[in-house]
Amino acid sequence: MSELAERWVERSGYRLRVRHGGDPEHPLVLFLHGYPDSQRMWQATMMALADRYRVASLDWPGVPAGEPRQPARRYRIDALLGDIEAVIEALGAQRLHLVGHDWGASIGWSYVTHPEYGKRVLSWSFISGPHLAIWRQWGLDELRSLDPRRAWPVIAQLLRASYTLPLLIWPLGEALWRLGGVNAWRAVLRFAGVPAGDALLEESRAQVLNMALGPMALYRQNVLHPPPLPAQGSVTCPVQLIIAERDPFVSEAGYANLGDYATDLRTARLPGSHWVTRSHPEKTLRVLHDFLAEIADSQAAAEKAE
Repeated sequence: MSELAERWVERSGYRLRVRHGGDPEHPLVLFLHGYPDSQRMWQATMMALADRYRVASLDWPGVPAGEPRQPARRYRIDALLGDIEAVIEALGAQRLHLVGHDWGASIGWSYVTHPEYGKRVLSWSFISGPHLAIWRQWGLDELRSLDPRRAWPVIAQLLRASYTLPLLIWPLGEALWRLGGVNAWRAVLRFAGVPAGDALLEESRAQVLNMALGPMALYRQNVLHPPPLPAQGSVTCPVQLIIAERDPFVSEAGYANLGDYATDLRTARLPGSHWVTRSHPEKTLRVLHDFLAEIADSQAAAEKAE
């Protein structure tokens, strides 16, 4: 596919930019991006899958350059779930496969575990982003064990996440981003695996600040006030955990309790860092394609058996 179409979905007081392509008769695969990022990170993957699937992605509120900055409350996960639902309805889809990275993974987890929205989900694939409440429960359980061998991975993960402290303190985080600007953005991406020459490194200053400043509220709005903890065994759709083996921010240990909540959990491993989708695009595509194809084959077999 040569290009994706673009449309805007109107919300109350703001709008969402959506890119989409593929045959509308095919199953929808919706991609969610993280922070500081935009849906552009998924473009190559989407175009490669568009021959077999209907694909779409969205920018979180206020992310596109030129769009007004949004208030912090727009970045509460429950508000963002409404944005996802609005996009799905605008596309006329009933069911979908969901794919998320970083904060897109954490937000996607809350969509999958929502008692109503989750009914739409055919499958869920995610990279480098936990369900915040499940992750928190893992940490508490390990620390309460009073076993140093179990507590150490939690401490190590907290150290990995220490970079988020300025992001939790609004004036400090904003000052650092304004001071660093595009150079800070490029440094973050290069450190976390985006290869030299990647188009993501060429974002304008206006785009970088839109990605970084408003959506920084994701941390303030959700880390200290995580979404509800789902019931164990409540996630029944197929779930694919894609582990980026050299991710400096999110440790594999933090996913240890996922099997308590997801009844059909599969794991794939990729030899890359946090932005493994950009450093290893072919391998990422293969993992997603194989998983989606397996789900389609299973569903076809089930329908035939009926």
